[in-house]
Amino acid sequence: MRRIGEVVDATTAFMGAVVAGVTLFLPVSVTTQSRTAPYRIAGLLNSVPRSAALAVIVAVTVAVLVSTTARPLTGWATATAGALGQLINHFAGRQVSTAEMLTTQNYIDSVCGAVLLGGLGAVVLRRSLPAGGFALGGIGFFAFGDLAELLDIETDPYAVLETPPRWMIGLALALLVVSTLRNWSHTEEPKTPRMAIALPVTPILAAMVLALVVLAGTEWLGRQYSKLPGESHAVEIGIVVAATIVSATAAAMLLPGRDGTGVYLAVSLTAAVDAVGYAVRPGWSAVLLIPLAAAGITLGARLSSAAIAVLLVAGIAIFAMVTSTTANRVGFAAISAVIALTAGYCCGTARPRYPPSGVLAISALYLPSAVSVMPDRLDDVTVHDATPGRTALAIVIGSAIGLVVLRKFRPRSKPRPKGQPESESLADI
Repeated sequence: MRRIGEVVDATTAFMGAVVAGVTLFLPVSVTTQSRTAPYRIAGLLNSVPRSAALAVIVAVTVAVLVSTTARPLTGWATATAGALGQLINHFAGRQVSTAEMLTTQNYIDSVCGAVLLGGLGAVVLRRSLPAGGFALGGIGFFAFGDLAELLDIETDPYAVLETPPRWMIGLALALLVVSTLRNWSHTEEPKTPRMAIALPVTPILAAMVLALVVLAGTEWLGRQYSKLPGESHAVEIGIVVAATIVSATAAAMLLPGRDGTGVYLAVSLTAAVDAVGYAVRPGWSAVLLIPLAAAGITLGARLSSAAIAVLLVAGIAIFAMVTSTTANRVGFAAISAVIALTAGYCCGTARPRYPPSGVLAISALYLPSAVSVMPDRLDDVTVHDATPGRTALAIVIGSAIGLVVLRKFRPRSKPRPKGQPESESLADI
């Protein structure tokens, strides 16, 4: 029965993380009454990076607060409340939504998704199988691509969408209720307070530093491209890349032990995948790519190596630098498989010992990057632009240097007080 319960909680963790990921990765739009003006859609799209940055901070804050309690019920109930609030937002939006409210609804959706992500991560990252489900759901958008066909989303850029769809939120909510009831009376063994729990502000500060610096840098770079669209902006790109690495380093040093590894891998992977691009994938491709990501998680947990993870991400960046996938279906299919496997391997290798650190690493995947604000050049596929790939590779190299520094100044593990158990994590899968 305990094994069945673990499978149920892992399924819940997967669906909850998928809903939160779709929420942070795509803008919400919940009205179908009339066509929305283009400038409203533009405003909605511009709010996505800001809502994602806000969500990172909220998710880590919720995870820290939940982690200070001894009852898993707190985390499950918090995640359930987040999903319920999101479902209410979607149902209410159908009745009262207007073009002027789209951006506000997107922020509400992001906050609810962040509460779901933080509450869920705080409890499931302590256990091996649910932790794997949470990680798999969190990186699912890498396998899903732009989700257009899988979620039956219209491709018209001015069409009114609903992301995530209500059926997906409802399914996650139902599973969360089941897991909440199943964990109703569970309690954890008393533990000697850790420094991260005695001073819970440090992971929150890490989330704020990373999210706000990355957001400010990418928005500034986007404005530079708007002012001078024909320029290379090499200096500006270098500044944003440096700011990204510095903020990731600050965040990593604020986290306990070597938990900052996940932050470095997250910012590198995001930039590399942005450089490849998010093209439309058929819905059935998830049947192949999600198992690859799951295999990557298992492999990374059992044969973890930050060096291999960095090399895999660097390979994706180099691929984007030398090859264009816009007109090469075979190449795009191959790199998609590599991305799914690499994303999973990075999750398994990160080994977060403190649950909020894992929540920060997963939520950081949804932050913008220096590559994501670069203008698309899809109109002329015969001319390949290597700038996104070079930028991603620079971030990967900077992260690799940061990882070396982190391992030099942080020991592999600190002695634990006698009788203090160690929580399970992705490393225990």
